[in-house]
Amino acid sequence: MEKPSFDEIRTTDKQKQDTERLIAQLRDNPAIQYLFRRNEIPEKYLEIAPWRLRQWLIDFNPCQGCKGLERCTQKQKGYFNNLTYDGILKNEITPCRYMKSELKALSHRDMYIVSDLPERLLKASFRTIETSMEEEDYLLILHQAMQLSNEYKSFYLHGTMGSGKTYLAACACNEHARNGEKVAFVHYPTFCTRMASMYSSGEYRDELKRMQYAEFAVIDDIGAENVTEWNRDSVLLPILNARYEANLPTWFTSNCDIASLRVHYSFSRGKQEELKAARIIERITSMCTVAVLTGEDRRIKGK
Repeated sequence: MEKPSFDEIRTTDKQKQDTERLIAQLRDNPAIQYLFRRNEIPEKYLEIAPWRLRQWLIDFNPCQGCKGLERCTQKQKGYFNNLTYDGILKNEITPCRYMKSELKALSHRDMYIVSDLPERLLKASFRTIETSMEEEDYLLILHQAMQLSNEYKSFYLHGTMGSGKTYLAACACNEHARNGEKVAFVHYPTFCTRMASMYSSGEYRDELKRMQYAEFAVIDDIGAENVTEWNRDSVLLPILNARYEANLPTWFTSNCDIASLRVHYSFSRGKQEELKAARIIERITSMCTVAVLTGEDRRIKGK
């Protein structure tokens, strides 16, 4: 058997010395100490897998002193390479505490059976609305909205663009989703376009049923869609009828007051169309408390 050369022996000795120095450094490292305590890793792994621990430390380094997800520099935002032990030392991609908080805050999204709700509104909550600088008119509507949501009552909220109607509706919808209810939130012009695109395949019927029987539903920006006889009489009216008969809470937001909405659905001058529009309006008004929210555009003001 051929003997190792002098250079090979010297390299082996150096590697051994480097490993011993690394073990000593790891033993005194606070992050390694915390890792071993938290994940109950036997101390023997300091000597069994020091170079693996060193790589973990390198990977974990961006997380030390992290101030939040917006500053995360990990390859997968909010996740880090974790070392766990269940008899075997294993690498697991794990959410950090900020990501866990984010996931918890968004866990109710699974209760949305139909959703056009923007991501930024998934965290909307009545509880986090800052009221100290709000005007009395807004506070009255906020109190009314919270009460109607708690009482499972329907609401038609109309008013100027950007006054906060959609935000309040999102707060209510999120609240019901967090309570474990199946909810739906649709931006009505988008919904009508989507339903029309699914007409030929018949898939629109499934979405229609979800809207009819969701435990809580929001129809956002009603009156802004392009009205057709089909989306008025075969989509909107069946939704309203089903929800009315089942006494299911339904919220509407609109830039149209009730009179303007009636005109919107009487898209021709024939008496037949006026009767169909009246049927829509009768359903909405018999279901809902109607209120108006006005004020400056909150999106421009940054609220």
